[in-house]
Amino acid sequence: MMKPVLVVLYVPLALTAVSLPAMAGDVPRDLLKPTNLPCNTKADEDEPHVTSGGNVLYYSSNTKGKLDLYVSTRANARQKWGPGKIPDDYLQTKGDDSSVFVLADGRYPQYLVYASKKDNREQGANFDLYVAVRQGPGKAFSAPTPVQATATAEDEMHPWITADGKELYFSRKTKDRWRVFVAPRPNPFGPVAGDPKPIDELPPDFHHATLTPDGRTMYLQGPLGKSRWGLFVSKKSKDGWGKPEPLDALNHPDGPTGERSPNLSRDGSLLYFASDRPGGQGGLDLYAIETKELTKKKGRKSCRLRLSVGGRGSCRARATRLGRSLALPICRLTSAGLISRSAATPRPASRASGPCGPRRQ
Repeated sequence: MMKPVLVVLYVPLALTAVSLPAMAGDVPRDLLKPTNLPCNTKADEDEPHVTSGGNVLYYSSNTKGKLDLYVSTRANARQKWGPGKIPDDYLQTKGDDSSVFVLADGRYPQYLVYASKKDNREQGANFDLYVAVRQGPGKAFSAPTPVQATATAEDEMHPWITADGKELYFSRKTKDRWRVFVAPRPNPFGPVAGDPKPIDELPPDFHHATLTPDGRTMYLQGPLGKSRWGLFVSKKSKDGWGKPEPLDALNHPDGPTGERSPNLSRDGSLLYFASDRPGGQGGLDLYAIETKELTKKKGRKSCRLRLSVGGRGSCRARATRLGRSLALPICRLTSAGLISRSAATPRPASRASGPCGPRRQ
C-alpha cells in the first residue's frame, strides 16, 4: 500500500485564472465590489449620467414599458441618491428616450443632449441625438430638436462632450456594428456640432465612450463573448487611441448582459455603469466605483498549497487562501496524471506567515 506523501506546490496567483479550470459558480476573490445605487428597482435601470455639480443623476428605465428618462437627486455627495422620478419638462416623448449628457451646471443657457426615437414607436425606428435647452436655474428644459450633423438612418446614442467642450463623442450602429464617432464643436457652450468622423483605431462594437477630464483615458463597453458586454479602458497616445483593455477586476463573470453603459463623473473620480450581476434589485441596476480602484496594481503573490497524495485515486488538498477553487482542480489534474506526483518536491510544513495568511500544519 502506498503511503501518503506530503508535497508543497508554489502556485503564482496571477496564473491560476488561465492555467487551472474554474469551479462552476466560483467568483474571483479579487473582484471589485461597486456600490449598488439606492434608486434601483426591479425594472431595468440603464445609461447613468451625473451632472457636473455631482448631485443630479439622469438615467433611463423601462418601468412603464418603454425607455423613459428618470432623474434622482441628493443634497450633497455624502447623501444617498433619492428615488428616481420622471423630470417635469419637455424631454419625454412617445418613443424611447435614453443616454443623457448635460453641459456644465450653473451656466445658462444650459444644453442637454440625449438619444430618442421621439414620436416614432414603430418597429425598426432608430435613435437620433436631440438637444434641449434650459434658460435659467429652476427652469424646465425645452422641447428637443435634432442634432442635424449627427442624424442618419442608423442609431446614434451615448453622447459625451469633452471637458473643454470642443468635441462630441457618440456611438453609431453602422453596417460594421457599433462604432465611436467624434464631431467638432465650434462653440464649446453651444448646441451645434460639426461633421462627425469614426475613430478607426477602435474595433467594431467597442463604443459608449466616456472620457477623463484630460481627454487621455477613455472607458467604453465592448464584447466579452456569448453575447455579453464588459467594460474596457483605452489610452490615447500620439498615434491615437490604443487597444481597449478589459477591466477584469470589475467585469463580473455572471449576469446574462454583463457590464455596460460606462459614464464618468465630471471630475473622473467615479465610474457609473449598468450591470445585471448577482446581488442587484433585478434586471439591470446602476452601480458606481471609484476609478482609483480600477488602476491599482495587484502584486504577483504565491501561495503554498499542500497536497496529501495517497494511493490510487486519492488526493487531499488544503490551501489557506485559494481553497476549493484551486485545490480541487489540482487534485483532479494529479489524479488524471497531468501533474506528476514524483515531480513535486516534499518540503517540511512551516508555521510562518505569508501572502496567504498563517501557514498551518
